[in-house]
Amino acid sequence: MRRLSGWLSVVAFGAACNSNGLPASPTAPSSLSATASAVSGSMPRSGPRLYSEGNWSPWFFPAWQPGIGEPLVANGTIVDAGVDVNDLCVPNLRRVWAARSSCRRFNVSVPSDGWLGAFLMWDASAPGFNESLAGEVVLVAPDGRMASSNWQHVEEHISAFVQPGNYGVVVFIYVPVSLPFQIKLELRLQ
Repeated sequence: MRRLSGWLSVVAFGAACNSNGLPASPTAPSSLSATASAVSGSMPRSGPRLYSEGNWSPWFFPAWQPGIGEPLVANGTIVDAGVDVNDLCVPNLRRVWAARSSCRRFNVSVPSDGWLGAFLMWDASAPGFNESLAGEVVLVAPDGRMASSNWQHVEEHISAFVQPGNYGVVVFIYVPVSLPFQIKLELRLQ
């Protein structure tokens, strides 16, 4: 019994050393098509990516409502925008995503199957900009599934396979200041 207890301690310690430092991580919903089984907790913010580029993660925004947000046009021009501090553009944002986040929400209508890419560039000259807390861009499918870029860079990119529908594009910041950015969407049809 002592040997088993010792082994479990080693496994738990090893897992803790490899964790992302957050108090809670989301769990995958039992059905990918049911937003009712959405998760709570925080998304991992560091360490290895939990999914590969172009795939939707197993996590959802609970009760996601597609079609809300400022419209963006895929393959359009670069848009100048910003995230205002304390902008909670998604219900329960700080409980579901991260306690210190603020966001700006956009909407894009996708006419057919293809790859949707979002390209984000922060204004690094903005007062209060901190690259170590620079946010990310997240694509959100109509059912609430997410595909998230990395963060802590001046430029971020994410792409995912999409089907016809209204997709969300959410830009997050993790600093207590308002930050300007430029964003562009590209859609490559199948």
